[in-house]
Amino acid sequence: MSDRVSSDNRAGPDTREASGLVSYHEVNAMVRLGQRTELEAYFRQFLADLRPLAERDIETAKSRYLSLVVTLVVSTLEIGAPGDTERLIAGTAREVSAIEEPETLLQSAESLLAHMTVCARPNANRYAIQIVERAKQIVSQRYREPLADDEVATIVHLSRSHFRYLFKEVTGVPFKRYLMEVRLSAARKLVEETQLSVKEICREVGYTDPSSFYRAYRAHHGVPPTAHRRATV
Repeated sequence: MSDRVSSDNRAGPDTREASGLVSYHEVNAMVRLGQRTELEAYFRQFLADLRPLAERDIETAKSRYLSLVVTLVVSTLEIGAPGDTERLIAGTAREVSAIEEPETLLQSAESLLAHMTVCARPNANRYAIQIVERAKQIVSQRYREPLADDEVATIVHLSRSHFRYLFKEVTGVPFKRYLMEVRLSAARKLVEETQLSVKEICREVGYTDPSSFYRAYRAHHGVPPTAHRRATV
């Protein structure tokens, strides 16, 4: 299906059917963003394309159906579905392998896809917010440590690329920038409320290089750390 479905209204049924393959990126985006209406439309088009293909080439139709199931399962696992969801692939594969008639394949696909729109459930975005809130908690607890986005992604059970995308979509800023802002806000508080040296504060908020810390502090707050200390004296 890929870029051949609704993204190009000029493509007729023959063009869609000819290009054929299921697009991971298209389905993944619908699942990830909770686009249930769009996913339902995608399924309807998929089934419409599957019927003539099954009548002409049952084995290719079976393969295409399984490709969609795999794509859906992987997408739901990426947003936090239970691990046993993966069993759906094996179960569907066993069922499909025994199918010999096009109509039976269509009935199987219609039945499964009717229940799979839950992949793009209305609260999917709320789930994304929960994931990001968990990431923020991790930052709050561990900003003093060397902390990278791939480590946080692992903790919240997402791939690094998906985590980075999700974090920016929800917060409006990249994860690295958010981490920097947390560290520099904490640094200002230490500058104003303690007598720690700049080097000590640098280490306390997770920076290893005082020069980098000084530049980042000035860029973020508009003044060097010593200016805030003088202001509170």
